[in-house]
Amino acid sequence: MTGWTAVVPVKPWGLAKSRLDLPDDDRMRLARAFSLDVLDVVLAAASVDRVVVVTAEAELGAIARRRGAAVLTDRPMLARGLLNRAVDAGRQWAKINAAGAPIVVVPGDLAALDAGVLDATLGLLAQQERAFVPDASGMGTTLLAAARPELLIPAYGERSAMHHSDAGYRAVPQVDKRCRRDVDTAADLAEARALGVGPHTIAALEQMTSAIREGRDRMRMPAG
Repeated sequence: MTGWTAVVPVKPWGLAKSRLDLPDDDRMRLARAFSLDVLDVVLAAASVDRVVVVTAEAELGAIARRRGAAVLTDRPMLARGLLNRAVDAGRQWAKINAAGAPIVVVPGDLAALDAGVLDATLGLLAQQERAFVPDASGMGTTLLAAARPELLIPAYGERSAMHHSDAGYRAVPQVDKRCRRDVDTAADLAEARALGVGPHTIAALEQMTSAIREGRDRMRMPAG
C-alpha cells in the first residue's frame, strides 16, 4: 500500500529527551538531530505521500514547511497525554485532506530509522486495518497505523503496547530493529548507534565528542 499520511509529533527540543543523562545543550542537540533525521526519512519514503509535523518547535516547523510538509503548531508537550493530543491533531488534518488514505504515526526519536526500513514496515502494517509496532522493550509503541484516519485512536504513554493491543490494534513485532529502537536513555542511544543512526545524529554525536576532547585538552594545558 502506498499513499500514506505520516504524522510526526515532536516535542520542543528544550523539553525533549529528559531521561538522557547529558548536559542540556547536548540533550537539545540530540533531540534536534533525531527529529531532523526522522523528517528526512518520512519525506524520502516512497510509500509516504503526505507528511504532517505537529510541534511547538519553531525551527523544526520552518524546516518542515520549506521541505513541503504540512505543519500544525502545537502547544508544548509537557506530559505524556499531550502526545496523544498532538497525534489527534494530525489525524484531524488527515481526515480533511486525505480521508481515504492510510495513516501512520512516526515518533521523532527513531534515530536509526531509514526510508527503506519505513517502507518495508508500512508494507506489513498495511495488511491490517489497525496495527502498531512495539518498541524494543515490547512495552511501548513506535509506529501506530490505521487504514483510514477515523480509525486511528492513539494511546501512547506507559504500557502503550498493551493499551493499543486491548483497543484492537494488531501488534507487528517482526520488523527491522531500526523501527523499534526509539531513544530515551543512554543505553537506547548506544543501541541505536550500533544499528546505524542518521546523518544529523552522527554530526551531533561528533560535535559532542569533539567538545569533550577539546575540554580535556584544555585541562591538560600547563598553566601560563
